[in-house]
Amino acid sequence: MAASADLATATVLAQRGHADQVQPLVVGALARIDASADRATAARARQAAGLAALADGRYGTAYAQLRRLFAADGGPVHPHISYLAIADLAAAGIRSSRQLEARVVIERALADADPSPGPRLTALGARARALLAPAAEAETHFDSGLKDPAGDAWPFERALLRLDYGQWLRRQRRINDAKPVLAAALETFRRLDAAPSVRLASAELRACGVPDQATASAPSALAGLTPQQRQIVVLAASGLTNTEIAERLFLSARTVASHLYNSFPKLGIAGRHQLHAVVDGAAAGPGRAGPTIRGYA
Repeated sequence: MAASADLATATVLAQRGHADQVQPLVVGALARIDASADRATAARARQAAGLAALADGRYGTAYAQLRRLFAADGGPVHPHISYLAIADLAAAGIRSSRQLEARVVIERALADADPSPGPRLTALGARARALLAPAAEAETHFDSGLKDPAGDAWPFERALLRLDYGQWLRRQRRINDAKPVLAAALETFRRLDAAPSVRLASAELRACGVPDQATASAPSALAGLTPQQRQIVVLAASGLTNTEIAERLFLSARTVASHLYNSFPKLGIAGRHQLHAVVDGAAAGPGRAGPTIRGYA
């Protein structure tokens, strides 16, 4: 029971962006059990570690942890816990360029699932398939995952499904369709204090042209940028590399670099090292003094 409590805490911490606090809890939980005998607790430990890495942007590590919830042939190592991680495995697979392997594993696991899995697993499986499907097929899976109102019993999982759907709609240039889907996801993430997901949903809405509090409070700082430039600038200011930004936004690193290069003169700065001050100044708002930025040289 102590191990189970630690892993429940670790899972919440992972989703709220406290990845540094997860590993000690996972290690402590595993130290209390015989992993070969208590497969459920061992599986929950891998799930918590994978979620922490996924929320932290360490996609290769996330995929490696979540992949261990399934056998070499794709069968689930636990009949319940493995399936709870199936959509997160798909997300990690996409972001770590392992989508082909992930698709094989997930389809095998879903083939072994109960033919009447219930609304939760139905939604998780739909999200996993939507993430990995060709563009022409993805919306069918998103609709399948969202159509059953019983899915509202798991608000965080439903919000993740909406976030992925909103991202897909934006990439299809269906901006007006994407906005309400992303806004609904963002409202849930904020209510649950899921900081990493709040950042992702906010970034997607900015890319749709919807300003958040940071950009709206000081329009002179970032208003001259395109929505995608603002999105990239905010992510770069948080410390992400071009490659990490590219993975999150499904762009090439070259495209990210080009957007940053074109943003610097608009912001009146000389380089990347000044982005943090610009974004902090935007967040400070008109009633607070933000840092002063020297002119572009």
